Amino acid sequence: MKSQSGFVEQPICVPPIKEQHRIVAKIEELLPFVDRYAKAYEKLEKFNAKFPEDMKKSILQYAIQGKLVEQRAEEGTAEELYQQIQEEKQKLIAEKKIKKEKPLEEITEDEIPFDIPESWKWVKMGKVFNIHSSKRVYAKDYTKTGVPFYRSMEVVSLAKGLEPTIQYYIPEEQYQCFVEDGYIMPSKDDLLITCIGGSIGWSWIVDESKFYYKDGNVVAFDKNNFIYTKFLYYWLNSFSFINQVKIDVGGTAYNALTIDMLKNYLIPLPPLEEQKRIVAKIEELLPFCDQLIK
Repeated sequence: MKSQSGFVEQPICVPPIKEQHRIVAKIEELLPFVDRYAKAYEKLEKFNAKFPEDMKKSILQYAIQGKLVEQRAEEGTAEELYQQIQEEKQKLIAEKKIKKEKPLEEITEDEIPFDIPESWKWVKMGKVFNIHSSKRVYAKDYTKTGVPFYRSMEVVSLAKGLEPTIQYYIPEEQYQCFVEDGYIMPSKDDLLITCIGGSIGWSWIVDESKFYYKDGNVVAFDKNNFIYTKFLYYWLNSFSFINQVKIDVGGTAYNALTIDMLKNYLIPLPPLEEQKRIVAKIEELLPFCDQLIK
């Protein structure tokens, strides 16, 4: 038999009236605890979701502060390494392989974001890297086949470990002309960083693939024999560097990271062998962070 409301009539247990009052009182006593539990559980879920990424940031921060591995006297000092870099740069300038650049201002105490080990050295990136962009390629030169042409979006895909969808190419003949004219072409273990729009700050270590890239959208750090490219990569992915970029770029009318800005940014420089040990330790620890997500 159905009631007018359409519900099937079912018998229910009816306790004595006083017990009903006590049941309601207990429910209303407990409900605030249920609400508090729900809120606490929500906070815990958010914490658990953020924890792996926060742990990665902490590992990188410890690494670039010299707290992840020990310092070894037999590996020399960053000051010695810095002098070797300057000698090499002067040699390359004399051989006209790189251009002589205007001197960068000295580092002031106010610029130094944190303390580093005594064997390390704060340096401006333009002092230890050849930082540059590409020869300009115009839209009229794009082709449907040839040498892949990377913009920010392609570099972001590569930085995420994804295969980019190539939308533009340049003719093989044009690429070879750039080579013959002495323009620096991307090569294995160089590093590219995106420098425009909402994708600023994504970095990718170049593999063996053949490509060219868009000036202004992407800037290149040439590999050298004194700084491990992976150490540079992890510095560019550290909270300290990313936060500085956000502050600087966020205050500009044109949302861009320029070559001059990059040259003037600081990097903490350890001895070369310590750089390699730091990277090895980072890559030992980061997979454990990824396991926390699963």
